[in-house]
Amino acid sequence: MTNSSKFKEKNKIITIEKGEILPLMKRFKNLLGVGPYLLLLGLLCEGLTIAIGRWISFHISLTFEMQVILSVPCIVVCLLGMIWFNRSLNLIKVNFLSENNKLITYGPFNYVRHPLYSTWLLTIPPLVIIWFSDLLYLIPWVVILIISHYLVSLEERGLSKTFGDDYEKYRRFVPPLLPYKGAGGKHYREHHSESSSITFINRDT
Repeated sequence: MTNSSKFKEKNKIITIEKGEILPLMKRFKNLLGVGPYLLLLGLLCEGLTIAIGRWISFHISLTFEMQVILSVPCIVVCLLGMIWFNRSLNLIKVNFLSENNKLITYGPFNYVRHPLYSTWLLTIPPLVIIWFSDLLYLIPWVVILIISHYLVSLEERGLSKTFGDDYEKYRRFVPPLLPYKGAGGKHYREHHSESSSITFINRDT
């Protein structure tokens, strides 16, 4: 192969790679969702609470041993939630690596629509309260929960456009952040399969 041919082949490879960068970045952004905004919101709220804590405090008496004991469940749940979500990434990686989108309702998505956000919100704020020994940190926790529901609803506009009626039905069975409906994803799949069966029978008749 001549130097000219090698140069053209190299340019061709570079062009292909450049052409894939923007779509890949877009899919990566979609995968992250509002996660970075929630993280910044949490840091901002906690930082403001630390500043306010110089003047206002609702101190609770916790020994070091009590702090450790109370922290263990939070840490265990957080780690298990992260591991479970990481395993679930194998289910949703198709959304990141290709254009073939598929609605995932298994694993942690059985219980909440946003398991990673849910894990953060249900474990990290309690740890902050425990180690600062101050009920004042309940306030940013409540604020973050309220605002996170709004941010999640913004993210779900895109999901609704992508998955259409299937996602709207999924939303009826599975809550966004707090798993108060149990295995709603299972009920959704049962309902979805029944609806599909009825549609199939009607088409045959």
